[in-house]
Amino acid sequence: MVDQIADLPKAFLEENEIEEVRSAVNIVDVISEFVQLRKRGKNYVGLCPFHQEKTPSFTVSSDKQIFNCFGCHKGGNVFKFLMDLQNISFVEAVQDIAKRAGITLEFQESMPSEEQSEQEILYDINTMAARFFSNNLLQSLQGEIARSYFSDRNIKIQTQRIFGLGYSIPDWESFLKYAKENKIDLEKAQYLGLIEKNDRGGYYDKFRGRVIFPIFSPNGRVIAFGGRIMEKAENAAKYLNSPESIIYSKRRSLYGLYHSKDEIRRLDKAILVEGYMDLISLFQNGVKNVVASSGTALTEEQVKMLSRYTKNVVVFYDADPAGVKASLRSIELLVRQDFDVKIAELPKGEDPDSFINKYGREEFDDYIENAQNFLEYQTAQFEKQGMFDDPTLQTKAIRELVQSAAFVNDELKRSILLKTIAKKFNIREKLLESELEKFLKLNSRKNEISNRSFTERANINSIPNLVKGSIDKIPKVVIQTDIANEDEIIKLLFEGNRSIIEFIFQHISPEDLMSSTHRYLANIVFDSLNNNESIIPAVLIEKIENEEIKQYVLKLAFDRYIVSKTWEEFHPGAPEEIVLEKAARDVIKSFKILRIDKEIKINYEKIKSAKEEDEKVELMKLNNSLQQEKRMIQQDIG
Repeated sequence: MVDQIADLPKAFLEENEIEEVRSAVNIVDVISEFVQLRKRGKNYVGLCPFHQEKTPSFTVSSDKQIFNCFGCHKGGNVFKFLMDLQNISFVEAVQDIAKRAGITLEFQESMPSEEQSEQEILYDINTMAARFFSNNLLQSLQGEIARSYFSDRNIKIQTQRIFGLGYSIPDWESFLKYAKENKIDLEKAQYLGLIEKNDRGGYYDKFRGRVIFPIFSPNGRVIAFGGRIMEKAENAAKYLNSPESIIYSKRRSLYGLYHSKDEIRRLDKAILVEGYMDLISLFQNGVKNVVASSGTALTEEQVKMLSRYTKNVVVFYDADPAGVKASLRSIELLVRQDFDVKIAELPKGEDPDSFINKYGREEFDDYIENAQNFLEYQTAQFEKQGMFDDPTLQTKAIRELVQSAAFVNDELKRSILLKTIAKKFNIREKLLESELEKFLKLNSRKNEISNRSFTERANINSIPNLVKGSIDKIPKVVIQTDIANEDEIIKLLFEGNRSIIEFIFQHISPEDLMSSTHRYLANIVFDSLNNNESIIPAVLIEKIENEEIKQYVLKLAFDRYIVSKTWEEFHPGAPEEIVLEKAARDVIKSFKILRIDKEIKINYEKIKSAKEEDEKVELMKLNNSLQQEKRMIQQDIG
């Protein structure tokens, strides 16, 4: 496993190859594999895979090959979608799309950006560390203690290799020496949590004396490590995990997903367990559709990641109070994401690892088959706690059951759950429906507040640093009008239409724009046009370095350009190209007239304060000329 990962390309692609890969697929087709989209006008909409919502705010443009969510700010091209969705690097996203399109990639040695090279260096360091730990386990004399540990746990050598298991010997500088010999950047190794600084400023091994569990990305890159201590030591935690980094987010990682994702898709079901050994033992015994939350509480990000492969899950947590509490938290997260959730509770004192080793695959499968749906499980837990023996506690328990049902988005499924609760407790269904409405309204208000705050943030006039420019001594109303007009210019420049872009730059230059942000954006398009580079929005937007400005452009890109209502009334059903040309002529005309009006206004102010009569006359003549120029522009613009 480690050797396979080490063989991934370390170099990068030429820009023209990246563009070839991107243009070989339609972003709508790729996103449709993960999100249910429906056509709305020119675009496609669906429920955002990056945040929870009931009303679609996630929009995809086939024309511009971009996506944008108006609820959580995520947006970009097809590569960005896969990077954010699968927590993978840019290179991995390009490889994924190339594989879909049947394109063979040719890598070159130079690297496109400092950020990308940093990411790849970190992957390489983790790969080297994984190989080092694996060799310690499988080959070194000092690794015997770890080999005995895995042997006692019935973990075969083949399984150890599949999961890249390893061992860090209890030496303060074992990995450190290896890192120095192989010229590994020590600061980066410290950043990844492989080594740590001591009081004297030197380094020491962080994972020493532990068996090692490499953690893989969905694409099979080593992104982090978990280490279990072999011999108890004072002030030493039983488990040690890598810190968060630009290649590893604990909240967005599911242990074993890389190994299990194909089987999960095939069976359309996932088994969710807590720990590394639970997963490894199940996998070795043929239960290969299993993932682990790595001993931590399940997160919303992990649930979303799992939802790309299935919407059916069986949850196995320990039967102790902590395990029950964790399973109840997990139920809420899973139900909110429309999972069909079942809970399997093993006999007291057993976990998936111990159970399957004692009783085998067949009996384990029986527990899966007899798993309870989440409502039955929750009811059983309340019964065990004696909550149905007291009227006050019973009321509280039933309210919690109704609240759990309220998390279900499917109205029909929610209604059936409500009937189940009513029947079990012999309560009028109407009464439960009233309770349900309270929870639904509460959730609706929360979403409303969340969406409203986003709308306020998304309003371009509410983000001063986005539109600041040389605006001294210009009346506020004129500034807002100018910015709105410049918004339209940027919108048209990011339409991806070469003839429209050329037309705009025939009449204005980027430096004519008042907003510094607009000048920056116009220059991106201007340079791409002059260098004969791609001018489609999916490519242009990725050249924007500032995330806030990128979000602003993504929002603009999904707005329709403005054409006068009168013109539309006289030209119903006009071809898109004609409408676009009309919009471009109108916005340039408006831009020129606004500039003239501004100059006329400034001249009037000068006339008021002029002391010499000759100066007043010259300014009045200048204004007359400007008025004449304005009338010519109003008549037509070529």
